[in-house]
Amino acid sequence: MSQFRNLVSADVEVYLNPMARRIRGDATAAAAVMVAGSATFLTGAFMPVSRVYVEGDPQRKLAILLADPGQWSAQQILLAAGTAALPVGVVLLARHWDAGSDRGSPEPLAGQRLAQGAALAWVAGAGLFLGHLKARYTDPEAFALGNMPGWPFQGYMGLSLAGMAALGGGLLARARAHTDSGAMPRDPRWPGWLNVGGAGVFAAVLVGTGDLPPLLVYVVELATGAALIRQVRRGANLGRPA
Repeated sequence: MSQFRNLVSADVEVYLNPMARRIRGDATAAAAVMVAGSATFLTGAFMPVSRVYVEGDPQRKLAILLADPGQWSAQQILLAAGTAALPVGVVLLARHWDAGSDRGSPEPLAGQRLAQGAALAWVAGAGLFLGHLKARYTDPEAFALGNMPGWPFQGYMGLSLAGMAALGGGLLARARAHTDSGAMPRDPRWPGWLNVGGAGVFAAVLVGTGDLPPLLVYVVELATGAALIRQVRRGANLGRPA
């Protein structure tokens, strides 16, 4: 009888644990927000009006913007939406970080702290860039003629790269801990290295040239979000009873 109860308890646990994880939620929604935000930003970044960013002559820049002011306005809205959405995804990811792990254990805790730092950096950077985008939306002439301060964009890029590095470090700490949780991937090693390596390379470019297309950051985060979704789903399928 005791053996039967143990078998029943084991079966119930096998079926209820995935249900509890679904109720509690996992990193899939957070990663989906990251993907959606990155995709929205990239949609705006690849609009034809983006040729204004590589045009060196201020008067030609102004001519490009005056030729299609509606497209310029639409681009700023898309960039703003993507800029606002990505930090939301990172914040949600940080909230799920310790789900299913041993609270207080050193490596998961270190990873969570790094994820929280990444979220803070992304939020702060987004605040700077959203103000810059608003100014570009309301006064495209000032942007074209170079009459806008450059520090909000530089600050945004610096904070974004700091967020990338911290997020990558958090994912690598998660991979080292090998925490088995339905909320987060067990071994998110390659998205971790993608963020750490990308942050290092992009920082070198930014320091060396004084400029960096922000779309590169969003390409990395699009890939990161997609990888996390795939890994969480793979882990859920492996843990599902046959």
